[in-house]
Amino acid sequence: MIRRIVLLLAAFAFAGSALADETGASRFLSIGGTVRISEPTQGDVLALGGTVDIGAPVAGDVRAAGGTVRLGPDAAVSGDVALAGGTVTVDGSIQGNVRAAGGDVRINGPVAGNLSIAAGTLALGPAARIDGKLTFHGGQLDRDPAAQVTGGVQHEEATHTPRHERTPLERFVRGWIWTAGFMLIAAIMAAALPGPSQRLARELRERPWITLFIGFLALTSVPIAAVLMMVTIIGIPLGIIALLAYAALLLVGYVWLTVVVGGMLLDRIRPEAAARTAWRVGAAVLTMLVLGILVRVPFVGDTLRFLATGVGVGMVVAAMFRRPQPAEMQAAA
Repeated sequence: MIRRIVLLLAAFAFAGSALADETGASRFLSIGGTVRISEPTQGDVLALGGTVDIGAPVAGDVRAAGGTVRLGPDAAVSGDVALAGGTVTVDGSIQGNVRAAGGDVRINGPVAGNLSIAAGTLALGPAARIDGKLTFHGGQLDRDPAAQVTGGVQHEEATHTPRHERTPLERFVRGWIWTAGFMLIAAIMAAALPGPSQRLARELRERPWITLFIGFLALTSVPIAAVLMMVTIIGIPLGIIALLAYAALLLVGYVWLTVVVGGMLLDRIRPEAAARTAWRVGAAVLTMLVLGILVRVPFVGDTLRFLATGVGVGMVVAAMFRRPQPAEMQAAA
């Protein structure tokens, strides 16, 4: 699951970089699940949402990203356009250049400048009139006979390396190699960081539901914040750093949870051995091994992995921002 989340974040990063505006900040910003612009807009437009539908003239540039992005027939744009989405449709007229990235892209309107597309499929409808050059990086190009491209077409087809389908044995071995790596990291944490582990255990023991809530809040809010930072050139490096830190937080939270839970179980079962490094390491490794087995149980494994990651992340974040108690400050002194 962690690897899947990292791949998803990479897709968000690409969409964010496509929205970068080198000339300055946008004058109109709209963010939401569904974004609709139905009134004429003076100035640049930046729109982020699950669905973005622009159906009115825009006297400036347009930057938009979402699951579905559409510029309707009435969306006459006087500047440049940059779009990123799963499905991108351009039916309006564009006076500047157009850059678009997505799974499926359809152009069915006049474009006065160049058209640069990166997509799985590109469709040029009968109303497509491209005065500049069309550069297409991707797979299938469907061009209506009536579509016109004055500056010529450059189609660079994506090369696909044949994917090796892993056998069940290969998947089993690969999964347990990852688990073994997690067990090693858990052992190092348990041996080298007993103090922080105790603070995290206290956080989980005293505020379990708040820890769970903070974890899910962090899982959802950090990627969105990173993408928003990428809407300017200056913010792109900060957004990338935030995404890398987020990926590291997922890993640390998932592994550190086993260290904390193993230590808590050891305190309950054999309190006299809890202060010994070897016992703490053994408890952490054993807990990670048990978790590695449980997350492979059909139907419930993925849910358990997600919960473990959320609780672990929440535990780390809550401990980072919790104000130290007087007893902790005296012990540190």
